[in-house]
Amino acid sequence: MAIENSATQTSVPYGRFENTADLSRNYQRNGNAEAAAERRNPTDEINGDRHAKGYRSVASTVAMGAGEPEATSAEQEELFAQYRDDRSELPVAQEDQEMDRNKRNVENRALDRGGSFGRRLLLVNVMVNGLMFAVTGFITYHCFNKAMVLFSWHPTFMTTGYLILMSQAVLTMSGENYFTHRFTHRTRVFVHWLLQAVAGILITIAAVCIFLNKIRLGKPHFKTLHGIFGLVTVCVTLVTILGGVTTKYAFQLRSVVRPIYSKLMHGIVGSLAYLLGMVTISLGVYSVWFQEDNDANIRLMLVIAIALIALYVIVTPMLNTVQRIKAAVRTTI
Repeated sequence: MAIENSATQTSVPYGRFENTADLSRNYQRNGNAEAAAERRNPTDEINGDRHAKGYRSVASTVAMGAGEPEATSAEQEELFAQYRDDRSELPVAQEDQEMDRNKRNVENRALDRGGSFGRRLLLVNVMVNGLMFAVTGFITYHCFNKAMVLFSWHPTFMTTGYLILMSQAVLTMSGENYFTHRFTHRTRVFVHWLLQAVAGILITIAAVCIFLNKIRLGKPHFKTLHGIFGLVTVCVTLVTILGGVTTKYAFQLRSVVRPIYSKLMHGIVGSLAYLLGMVTISLGVYSVWFQEDNDANIRLMLVIAIALIALYVIVTPMLNTVQRIKAAVRTTI
């Protein structure tokens, strides 16, 4: 009899569970609940791996119907509060997800089913890149073919900054550049930043050069259409650079402006700055300085080439901007 009692006592070590089958079913049920909580938990996506384990434990508590725990440690209460606050940011995360999906859909139009450039797109891409360097090289040659003066650096740095560096930066982010389309998103962002930073430096130097040259020659500033467009272009470009900084840190600045709005404004202002730069370069082709050595046919060919470059570069960013506007309207309404 004693032996039977001891067997009875040791055979039920699980409290309310009567056998190991019940324990197994309950363990599986709790595991499924925790897994579902992990899938529903938005904080891993919002905050990366920060406190991910603690979030999951709190999320599983909520998912299993326990609600907010009545008696928890200070760390658990802090985690629960952070989890609850981060759930309030879920619409922002959903906006970014929707925007990224739309952006990927637009980017994928440049790729064939095998994940690489199609032959036609590859040919167009190579031709456009060739035009960038050809036009920039032709203008640069005329800047130094007679003499190297202060003015020579103005057209050289402006065309290099806008026509090559800024074009490459935009194509890199849109996925339309054959040489960078296989880069990861993080690498493309870094390349975009690097190219835009160098372009901003060259454009600033070019603006200073023409300003000092006007002073040296005693000529008035911003009297021609080219000069007026140039001033507006440089100002909008500086705003674009500032917008790029806020876009890079959009999530950290989400309390000031919603990320989708900062990215939307950066896309709009950036596209405007690029188009203004192309118009300014085209007006420079018809300036008195350039007309001295080039006839009307050459100038027309250069303007057509600049227009083709701008069209190829700006189409995808404009489509992305339209998608962001639609996403912003849906999330606002």
